[in-house]
Amino acid sequence: MKTINKLRILYPVWTVISMFSLLYAPTLASDSTLFKVGQLGQIVVQVFQIVIALLLYKLFMDTDKEQASLIVIFGLLGVPFSLMALFIPDAIHLAEVFWGLWLIPIGTLVIRSGMFPKWIGYLLYVGSLGYLGATVSYFLIGYVPSFVDIFTMGEIIWVLWITFVGAREIRN
Repeated sequence: MKTINKLRILYPVWTVISMFSLLYAPTLASDSTLFKVGQLGQIVVQVFQIVIALLLYKLFMDTDKEQASLIVIFGLLGVPFSLMALFIPDAIHLAEVFWGLWLIPIGTLVIRSGMFPKWIGYLLYVGSLGYLGATVSYFLIGYVPSFVDIFTMGEIIWVLWITFVGAREIRN
């Protein structure tokens, strides 16, 4: 199966499980079973994170191996902080640093590769600012203003594009 087709399957599943685990499950502290399912979902999401980082490397390695390597590095560095957040909720803000950083090389490669519209790459840069801004605001003012989350929509658009449109073939 081609790399892009694997991403078209894994990315939306990863996104749905992630949204459930990060947004819905934590509100269910009174229902310990669903809360535990949410924690299990976070573990599954981190396994997906590793696989998706490696698939993105494979997709983009011919465009720029160095930038593709950064996707893997930043993608993997966020995993332990995300898992730590299961027990220390503030650790999620450390994971957000790497979630933001990994969008920068993805955006760069989207722009350079010719497989995707350039505007998606620029939206990924904006998404990076959303994650990094969330971390900075949390540590400076003690909370994340709701408008900061809007910036991360660039990543959602990227996931939707991958899922429903895919990638253009590159001819040598």
